[in-house]
Amino acid sequence: MNTSRPLILVVDDVTKNIQVLGNFLREEEYDVAVATSGTQALMILENVLPDLILLDIMMPGMDGFETCRRIKALPGARDIPIVFVTAKTDTGDILRGLEMGAVDYITKPFNRLELLARVHVHVELKRSREALAKALFDKDKFFSIIAHDLRGPIGSFMSISEYLSDNLDEVSREDMLPLMQEMRNTGRGVYRLLENLLDWSRIQIGTIAVAMAEVPMADIIDPIAGLLQTQAAQKSITLEFTGDVHIQVHADPQIIGTVLRNLVQNAIKYTPRGGSVIVAANASAGDSTLNISVIDTGVGMSSATVASLFDIAKTKSTPGTEKEKGTGLGLILCKELISLHGGSLHVSSEPGRGSIFSFSLQMV
Repeated sequence: MNTSRPLILVVDDVTKNIQVLGNFLREEEYDVAVATSGTQALMILENVLPDLILLDIMMPGMDGFETCRRIKALPGARDIPIVFVTAKTDTGDILRGLEMGAVDYITKPFNRLELLARVHVHVELKRSREALAKALFDKDKFFSIIAHDLRGPIGSFMSISEYLSDNLDEVSREDMLPLMQEMRNTGRGVYRLLENLLDWSRIQIGTIAVAMAEVPMADIIDPIAGLLQTQAAQKSITLEFTGDVHIQVHADPQIIGTVLRNLVQNAIKYTPRGGSVIVAANASAGDSTLNISVIDTGVGMSSATVASLFDIAKTKSTPGTEKEKGTGLGLILCKELISLHGGSLHVSSEPGRGSIFSFSLQMV
């Protein structure tokens, strides 16, 4: 079953009705699930949640009204729109169905165009509600990330500055140096966070501009290499750039630079001292793409962690090997920036054996 297409559950005890409805819906590229009784429909809903239910009223045993009532009592299914398909045209029956939670009704014998129009409207309304709910949830999660991950570093920055201000005459140069370094590192961390937050928000509202150009991969790497080498050296980590970096690619240099910066910083964060991080660029002869991989010898991740990396609802940053903090937003940002280039960000990882983050760019 193609889960990207809307799924309609048809509940009817008459085989001919099921066949006709199924044919109409499949012609419009809906997926169709079938139940011949209310009891069977409830069993299906334990495992599958459709986008819409077309429910007959007059069925033996459990009728459509009772089936509707029980569906609306199921936590996972209560928000699925139910449309009664019935030969009953009595106003009282129609009102009863609507009062029980149905969103609409279609009378038999049904008109194909009317049926499909109503199905389309209710499926789109459901998906719009779900998209809005997700957007609101993501917004709340976004703000919680901001609040949580700015509170710590700003609090640390304020504590150090207040301490220095109150004890300036008593603090020696030797004691002041590590405090100033901590303030510098905190400031850099806050700046990187704000950069990611700004880029992510621009993607969400559709204002980020993609300026595609034909550029050597080296021209994307060189502007960020010095910063990344410095960060790697602070943890005694070897950082290498290898492969076909001279090859020209079709990409936005600033966006791909942001992706590489985030991926390498993430690799450094989760690689212990003495480890290595490799940025490899390898040309693919088969499809004219340049495959970019960031390979580390870090702590690695379980398959469950990998599965939740790019879901802002589930993202949860864990401290680095030296208690470095983060938000988890950087990887989500990388995925969305790569998608703007029509590509995907792939992850391969195993606990204790490091991680590989990879994506491809079109070669010129």
